[in-house]
Parts: sequence; C-alpha cells; structure tokens
Amino acid sequence: MSQTAAIPLSGTLERPLLGGHTATRFETVLAWSVAVVAAVLLTAALLFLSVGGRWFVVETPSMGEAAPVGTLVLDLPVDVATLGVGDVVSFETAANPGVVYTHRIVDVDGAGLHTRGDINGATDPWTLTQENVIGSPVLLVPHLGWLFRAAPLLLIGTLVIWTLTSVFTDRVTRTCLRIAGGALTASYAAFVLKPFVNVTTITNTATHAGVEATIVSSGVFPVRVESPGAASVHLVDGQVGHMVIRELTANGHYQLTSNIDLGPIGWGLLVAACLVPLVLCLAVGRVEAVRPS
Repeated sequence: MSQTAAIPLSGTLERPLLGGHTATRFETVLAWSVAVVAAVLLTAALLFLSVGGRWFVVETPSMGEAAPVGTLVLDLPVDVATLGVGDVVSFETAANPGVVYTHRIVDVDGAGLHTRGDINGATDPWTLTQENVIGSPVLLVPHLGWLFRAAPLLLIGTLVIWTLTSVFTDRVTRTCLRIAGGALTASYAAFVLKPFVNVTTITNTATHAGVEATIVSSGVFPVRVESPGAASVHLVDGQVGHMVIRELTANGHYQLTSNIDLGPIGWGLLVAACLVPLVLCLAVGRVEAVRPS
C-alpha cells in the first residue's frame, strides 16, 4: 500500500521561484513621480531655449565661491546698456573663439565693459561690447554641472551594463549586476572628472620665511590642505586659502596634501550613500514568505 504525506502550505521560496512580479503602490507612485519630474524638466528646458537661453558649466575656479568649478550657469540674453559694475556676464572674445567666460563687471566706460574673475589678480585684457556678450546668468546652480559633464560617461556605461546583463534570465542576478554595474560606472566617472576633491595652486611666491602659496578648492567636498612646516587650512568649494610653507625639499619644492574634511554628520551621509548599492541588492534578493490563502 502506498502512502501520501500532506505537506503544509507554508515556508519560504526564493524570489526567482515566485510568480511574476507585481508592482507595489510605492513602485507605481515612484515611476509616475519620475515621469512627471522628467516631463516638467523637459518642458522647462524647451521654454528656456525658446527665449534664447543658454547653459554652460564652469570649468575653472576664477569666480571663487560665487561660481565654483562644476556650477551650472543658466544665461538669458541681455542688453549691455542695462548692465553695471558688479553684474556677472557670460561672453566670448575674438582672442579665444569658442571659449565662453563668465566673469564679473568691474568697470564700464564709453568703450564697453571690463571684467575680471573674482579671485583673479588682474582685469581681463579685453573690452566687451554687445557683440561679445552672450547673456547674464539668471541662475547659478553649484555642483549640478558635474552631472552634465558626467552624463555621456553615465549614459554609455549604463547602455553597456544593460546590454551585457540582458543574457541573464534570473531576475535577481540580472538586477544585482545592473546595480553593481551602475555603481562601477558612477565610480569611473568620478575617477575621470574628479568632482569631489581638487585643489589648485593659484600663486606661489618665495620669501625669506619660505613659500607663500595661494590655493583654491575646486571640489564638491570640504577639504583640509596640509604641508610640512605649514598650518593647515580648511576650504570649501571655491574658497581661497593662503599658506606659508617653511619646509622645502632639497630641490626647493614643497608638497601639498588635501583630504576630505567632513563632520560626523557629513561622514555618516557619505557612508550611507556608498552603501546604497548594497542595500538595493539586498532588497532585490530578499526572500518572501508564502502563506496559505
């Protein structure tokens, strides 16, 4: 005689063995929210371009904290007759065609406008007229320009990762590989562009006390700059600092080191951001309990 054992309908099944995934209310709301935000941004961009607007990304630290490196500059056309000392303008010159500068007006005379970067030691060697001026910034958005500069790398990396992982039929494996690939792509973009920590030496002057160095931070994170024989300085994005370096090498050189200088809350947020890919992978691969109806 054969016997059949009844197995209770309870226990756990790994997510790949479950039926097709049904979007939760949160996922639906999130998807619609992203779609609405994207539509609003696209509409705003089209309207901005329709009135002659142009945008640029600051690539040099000449404007200091007013427009540090990585700032997104949104310009609208402007009549130079309405501009005065202290206004910021974006312009091109015949001396450097194709290069756009965003500097502050320091003088206006009958010949035109005279400009200078906020941390530059000398006035720009040109006089601007209406023909040179592209526009005046209506909005300066710090750090957002880095995302625009990274967009090609992120787009190409995402397409490559998406294509390579499409061969995996297991949803958890495929999704986790895509999350890891996205994190790797973002890390590569950060390695190439160096948006987080960067310090530039503006001037260095030899004196009887050593070397007086003027430096500026051009990275997103606050940094502490140190050198043997000099007091360290704390700098935020676009801030200028001064150091007197008394210990030089045998060849008369000096060394500067810069490190991220965050407080406890800042470090906590940074660690949390780095853990996001891991948390997402754990969420995708969790097991679900199966209970009788």
